[in-house]
Parts: sequence; structure tokens; C-alpha cells
Amino acid sequence: MLDAFDTKAAGPTALKSHLGEDGKGADTLMWVQEQIFGHRYVEEQLPYMLVLEVLSICRVLQIGDDGKPYGETRIFTQRGHTPDDHESIVIPMVRSVALRYILFKDMSLDLIAKNERIAPQDRFDAWVDALNRGFANEVRIGVVNFAYLKKRFDDRFEDARQAVRILKGLELDVLNNRRYTSKFLAPRGPSLLLNDVNLKFVADRSFFGRGGEMIYLMLNRSALSEEVASLVRKSFLSDTDPAEKLAERLVPDTADRTAGGQIGYLPLGRHPAYDRLAEDWKAVLSLRSLPAPQKFEPLFRMTALNLVCYFADRAREVSGNAVDPIPLDMTGGRNANLRDVSKNYLNRHRQVIEDAVETHIRERIGYVQGWLSANSHGDRRIASDMAVEAIVKTFDAKRWAEKAVQSEGVREPEAWLNAFISAAKRRDRNSVSSMLSPLGQNAGFVVARRSAGTWFSASDELLEALVLAVVRGPITVADFLERLYDRYGIVIGPTEQRRAFAEPPCDIAAFEENLREFEKRLTGLGYVKRLSDDCAFVSNVYCLDGNPA
Repeated sequence: MLDAFDTKAAGPTALKSHLGEDGKGADTLMWVQEQIFGHRYVEEQLPYMLVLEVLSICRVLQIGDDGKPYGETRIFTQRGHTPDDHESIVIPMVRSVALRYILFKDMSLDLIAKNERIAPQDRFDAWVDALNRGFANEVRIGVVNFAYLKKRFDDRFEDARQAVRILKGLELDVLNNRRYTSKFLAPRGPSLLLNDVNLKFVADRSFFGRGGEMIYLMLNRSALSEEVASLVRKSFLSDTDPAEKLAERLVPDTADRTAGGQIGYLPLGRHPAYDRLAEDWKAVLSLRSLPAPQKFEPLFRMTALNLVCYFADRAREVSGNAVDPIPLDMTGGRNANLRDVSKNYLNRHRQVIEDAVETHIRERIGYVQGWLSANSHGDRRIASDMAVEAIVKTFDAKRWAEKAVQSEGVREPEAWLNAFISAAKRRDRNSVSSMLSPLGQNAGFVVARRSAGTWFSASDELLEALVLAVVRGPITVADFLERLYDRYGIVIGPTEQRRAFAEPPCDIAAFEENLREFEKRLTGLGYVKRLSDDCAFVSNVYCLDGNPA
């Protein structure tokens, strides 16, 4: 059952009102893909950032200004998503100014430690002085006196230095040379959950583009919201992790929150994709034998896969086209036939999204009186102006119109519509179809090679995540493959190939080889055992709670 919000409420005017009168966050070239998929997704937001953004929302909703968690659950409990209403969730932001400066900007700590002219008993004072001077000169966001660090570490300089060294080792994606306000730490406690901010410590949308807000809303609207909330609190918002204990000692007691803003916009009140996503979050986070820090990686990989499946589902619902399967190459491109099939279906996933964009535009504009009048008007120039005005008002496309009219002048209404459709399909940023490849590559189910192209192909990390999300008790390889197809549309072996395609896309031998490689790789990872009766079973080695398959 899909409950869409009221058509008028789903428009750009309502969104700007939802996000604020200035429309911040709604400053898009046009309002098309956002109405289909949500506001909004950006190519720069990697899978791990999606989950970090979700967790940063959970942190500020569940933990008060005093740094202490509320007794009652406050995450995934926001109601109001009905066909006529959207959740009104204000998201404050923890800036983490002092912690970020100590970990990612300060250069004085090791210099002082290596300076033999500074006596060991004077080094802490020297570091505090360097921090205070550097912070005042470079950050200029409020005033922080770092003298609190001496008390936190009992004036033991080497203890503080070791704590900083340990926490620096938790930096994610360390090879990516981003500004220090857009660096992130492994989520091993609330103090380690960092937002994406600019150099003035104002919320930035470069890497936290609101995709995580969409994931939060999906989980909030799922049937498992309460269970997921409990698991998130236990796994990521607890203060029991040693790394969190160290971070707490580096964070000052002063309030460090902004007033915040409204959460983004998700068009459908209910969707099966929300429950599928929540089921995978529950499955991964409930693995009691898997330490909480190790749950983050499979969680963000499965979140990215679920997001691609959501895009495909929504595109099918809007365009009327069939959902294309995901032929997942296990050979690393060695089998050229399988690679070509997989490449073709990745392109088809992009195409169905573009088809949905065109269908949505034509259906919406077809009911607009200004557009109908433009098509029946006898004066070509007036008809052209009326057509552009109808497109602008319907899709919040003023910026597009300013560029297009200046370069094109007078055109027939249908020509204007075709130009707008082309621009909506292939806009420069925040285009869902162009997001598929970077999202899949960084989650481990898409590979790109200069000489061969881009196609669906599984990494070992993705295979492990699939096992952790889908398998409870031991199941046969055949049953596992069936579940992957039924759940995500993933095609690996010949049985699923027959189910997915009316006509074989290539020789069935390619899928037989793919199946053999799949079992070989899972065996190497320790998740498949072949018994003496030649029956192979997939087991989740972290699922020791006796749950049935």
C-alpha cells in the first residue's frame, strides 16, 4: 500500500515552507526528481556518510544538551506521516568544534612532545597555550579555554597524547583530503558522531546532502521503527565503548549545538522499501556476537543496496516499466558475456529512472491550465511565454527558465517541454540516475574499469553484508540465492537467471560459472561449508542466538 502525500503539499512551495521561509535546502534547478524520490540525494554522499547522517540525527534527538541520553526513546517515534501530512522534525546540530580542532587541525601536540627544551612537567601547559592561541586565530567560533583538558587527564600529558592518537586512528576515509570540518570518525559513541559543517561550523550540504534524512524518514515510517530505535541506541549511542570514554575527556562541558532546521522531504507515507530497509538494519544490529563497531560497515553497504532498490521501485511505479534485476558478477569481469549483461542492466536501471522523470513531468503538466492554454493559443510568442511560465510554476524551474529562454528565445510549447525533460533527466548535480555508480562502487556492488566500463559486481565485503543481513540459521546455497533474488532482485545462478529473464541474456554457462565462483568466494570467507552428501550450506557465523532461518 503506497500512500502519497497530497499533490499540492508535495510541491515546491510546501517544501520551502517545510524547510523554512527562505527555502534553504530547496534551492534546486527544478522540482522533479525530488517529488519522485525525496529531497534529496547527492552524488558526493558516500554510503558510510548516509548512515553517519542518520546516526547524527539520532544523536541530537536522543541525547540532551547536557550530553545525557533521555530515558524515553525519541528516535524513529515521530508520527504524522499521512497522505496529508509530513513529519515536522527539527534537527539541531552538534558542531564538535573543540574535538574537531584537537583531532584534525592542531599541529602542536607532537611538536611539543618532541621538543626537548620543554620540560615534561611543562608540556601540558604548553599544549593548552598552543591550543588556545591556535583556536582563537584559526577557528574564531566562540571562545574555548582548553585548560579543562589538564583536569580530565590528571595533568598527564602523555595520556592525553595517547588519547588523541587513538581517536585520530578512528578517522574514516583517511586518504580523502577533505577540509577538517568534513572529516568523520567511526561511530563508536555519540561524541564520535560528527556532522558535515563548513569552516564557519554551519551545516553544509556537500557531503550530508539530506540522503541520510531520507533514510531516517524511511526507518521512521517502517513497521519496525521501534525495534530499530532500540538497536540503534544500544549499538551507536551508548557511552560504554572505550573510544567514547576517551572522546568524552576531550569534549568541553559548554553547549555546542545550533538551533537546527527541518528535516528533508520524503514523498510517500508508506512503501515496502521502507520495511525492507528496516528489516536489514534490524538483522545487522541484532547480531549479538558481532561487536557494535563492526556492524557499521555491513550496515552502510546494505543501506546503499536498499536505496538502489528503492530508486528502482519508485521509477517502476511512476513510469510503469518493469523492475530490472541486478545480475551480480562474481567473476570480477573475467566472463565477458556475464560482464556485458551486468553492464547492460546497470544502464537499464539508469534508464528507468530517466523514464520515470519524463513520465512524471508529462503527467503533471498535462493537468495545468496554463499549459493547456499555451498549446491552444494562436500567437506563437505568447504561446511560448505561457508554456515556459507553466513549466516554471509547476516544477519550480525559474533558474532553468532564465538560462533556457536567454539562449533559445521563442519555441513551440512541446519543444520547451522536451528541452525541460532533457534537462531534468541529466541535470548536473543531485541526479538519481548518476548517483547509482558512485553509490554502488563505494558499497561494493558496482565496479568501474577504464577499459571495460561499469557494471554490477560484488566485492567480498558486500557478500559478507548480504550474509549478515539475510541469513540466520544455516540454509542451502540454493535457498540463499532465492532469497537474494526475491528480496533485492539479485541474479547470480542459472535458477534465478531463468526466473528473471523471459529470454536468456547470454549462454547459461556464464551463470553456472558465476554460481561456482559465488560459492568459492563465500567458502573462502568462512560462510559456506559443503558437507559429505555434497550439499552446501550458508551459515552466519555471528548469529549464535538460535534464531531460525
